[in-house]
Amino acid sequence: MKLDELTPELFAKALALYLERAYPGMQPPQKARIDTSALKTSADVLALFVAEPRPNPGGETAHHHVLRLGNSRYPHMKVALMEFLEPGEWMWAVDTHDRVPIAPDSPEYAKWRELRLHNLRVKAEVEAAWRRNGIPTARVVQRKLPLVGNETCHGPLILVVDDELGMRTAAVKMLRAEGYRVIEAESGMEAIEKFVHERPDLVLMDYEMPGMDGDDACRRMREVAAPTEGDRRTPILLCTAGMVPLQQFSMADGFLVKPYQRTLLLSFVKHQLPSDKQ
Repeated sequence: MKLDELTPELFAKALALYLERAYPGMQPPQKARIDTSALKTSADVLALFVAEPRPNPGGETAHHHVLRLGNSRYPHMKVALMEFLEPGEWMWAVDTHDRVPIAPDSPEYAKWRELRLHNLRVKAEVEAAWRRNGIPTARVVQRKLPLVGNETCHGPLILVVDDELGMRTAAVKMLRAEGYRVIEAESGMEAIEKFVHERPDLVLMDYEMPGMDGDDACRRMREVAAPTEGDRRTPILLCTAGMVPLQQFSMADGFLVKPYQRTLLLSFVKHQLPSDKQ
């Protein structure tokens, strides 16, 4: 989607679908009740959003625009417009905005974990409704990428880990188009199993996943690899759509902002691969 396609009609549809699932059977709060009849142009719609540029370590910036609408249990959830795959190409997403680190031994940990699972369910329901109604989410936009099978690829083996199918498929397609062999996992536990059995040359892993998050999975991979890895440390890139403090990525070799830009993703992967694997 181009930004000039962000019509008032499209926004009104996306907003209604969001509110039906974020506030089921109840009246949304005042901040979420937007008079869409007053919107006349794409610029009017975009003016409702707040720009949240998110820098990658290399200095490149991921462009996000967000609108905080909340849900029935959490007031900070946002609707997000994110640049995806190529400059000028945008997708819709729900940003749960709930990445506050809480230690497992905290008395609030169980309650906070349950709330985050609730937020992920709302996100999944909203984005599924958007897809069904022609609103371009990651799963829709990635269909523009060519489909390449592993049997035609002969490059280094990369493990892509992400519970979001659209993001995972986009990364897989971009990497295979460059000749890399790719295996996939949709959870931290599945990623560890494939890491142990397949010994990939690089891991590209989402930070925010239900159950075991990317940082925990990274730590486990380091533990199981330590006795046999020797001098060859498998590079792990953690990826996030949120604004997470850099110190939370201490176990990884680098991080990348989601959603992916094709040239930046490929550059980071090439940079992290050992020289004998390029």
